[in-house]
Amino acid sequence: MPIFPEQYDRTPALDLLREAEQGRIGFDRRLLKSLLAREEETLDALGKIAALPDHDVVADLTEQIFDLYRSFRSPRALPFYLELLKHGHEGVPDALVEAFAELGETAVEPLLEAYGQAPEDDRPDVLFVLASLGAAHPRLRELIRAAIERDPYEGALCATLCGDPGLLPSLREALARLPEGGAHRHERKALEEAIEEIEAGRPREAPEPFDILSLYPEEALPLFDFLAETEVLEYLDHPDPGYRARAAASFADAEISDAARDRLLECARKDLDAAVRGAALRGLAARAAEPEVSAFLHEVLRDAGRPPEEWAGALTALAEPGAGEEFHAFVLQAYGRGETRAAAVEAMWRTRDRRYLRQIAAALKSEDPAVAREAIYAAGVLPAEDLAVELVPFFQNEELREAALFGYALAVRHETTPKSIRRLFDKIAERAGGLSETEEEEVAHALDMRLEREGYRPMFFPEDDDDEDMEALRPEPARSEKVGRNDPCPCGSGKKYKKCCGKPE
Repeated sequence: MPIFPEQYDRTPALDLLREAEQGRIGFDRRLLKSLLAREEETLDALGKIAALPDHDVVADLTEQIFDLYRSFRSPRALPFYLELLKHGHEGVPDALVEAFAELGETAVEPLLEAYGQAPEDDRPDVLFVLASLGAAHPRLRELIRAAIERDPYEGALCATLCGDPGLLPSLREALARLPEGGAHRHERKALEEAIEEIEAGRPREAPEPFDILSLYPEEALPLFDFLAETEVLEYLDHPDPGYRARAAASFADAEISDAARDRLLECARKDLDAAVRGAALRGLAARAAEPEVSAFLHEVLRDAGRPPEEWAGALTALAEPGAGEEFHAFVLQAYGRGETRAAAVEAMWRTRDRRYLRQIAAALKSEDPAVAREAIYAAGVLPAEDLAVELVPFFQNEELREAALFGYALAVRHETTPKSIRRLFDKIAERAGGLSETEEEEVAHALDMRLEREGYRPMFFPEDDDDEDMEALRPEPARSEKVGRNDPCPCGSGKKYKKCCGKPE
């Protein structure tokens, strides 16, 4: 049986975390409050999960485990932090540096040991973390002195972070050896600033409390889309209608068993909550052609007195290409009602019927994000090339940006061939100001749909994952994420960002 929020405090912490890994519990403040209230038990559970990870999971909890460890500020987090440091392939995230700094001097010896075991190329990153602890440790002082000799800029950065006055002679000697101006101006500036900062003797600011609760929603439901059908059906008996509605809606567009069909029909007819009944109707979409299901869905639509949630559920469940004139009338009727307009626009693109282009164009200007989102999808799915330009302003809308990128990639007027698709990807990335990793996937999926629409095989996500012929055609990332510490500095100095504009003030 599922574990519900009211049972969290009576459930062992390890069981809660394992259930979250399997997607049966949403990671939210209700769960966190229960775990935070029993520190030692939760730390024991975190240690077991970190030591014996289950690779057959729905949700990777690495980030959540890290956040919990930071909340407790316990030295017991060190083995986990060190593993993250060891396996970080793109530099050290700021959050990990901060997590080590929060542990202070207790992290010095473990990090010194990690430094000694690290490959030569990884040692500068470990030294950076060590320096951020601000500890006046003789072995650390020795390592930073060596860094100043080897690389004055890197050494100066570490010395500034460490703030150890014992490093001043080495900094002054390194500065005296460097000629003024020319190619050494960056190193001289870094050394001068390190000396000034250490001589000022400013006290280190205590790390701010880590507010884990602010990072997570008040409520998060289980990952129903990843659970087995039998598991999802159990949630239809939950006392909270939010759980029942989300569980029912997760069946939408999925093949369902006879047992699931019957249970959804029962919910659609008898549940006391209109939103749950509507979600159950929506979940019956895959069985909408069956006589009993079809008759009930049409019965709902013909009853103007039904709640809008039921109308919306029945309408989207019946939406498919070739739907008849009676259904067309239902769509227009739903479009005329504000409560069901989003469902009406969704039905429009699901029918692939271009007669709705006028309504879709109007819906793009809606102030209701749900309506605008469905209109964006509609412009892409139809596709409506003339509306593609209307999607570009949504690139600046955080809530609708991903949907707009997806719809634009489907709709924009452009040649669609395996050879031209990379150029289109690059044009979209440029117009969007770069793409995050998630946005890249959205655009890639849309472009694969374009290729399939023209009779070509998908290129970005081919059915055969070993298709090496397509690998050379896949576009390189064009991301808009912040500059990493180990990336080239955007100022053009030729140095890493952490050694140039990214150094601490």
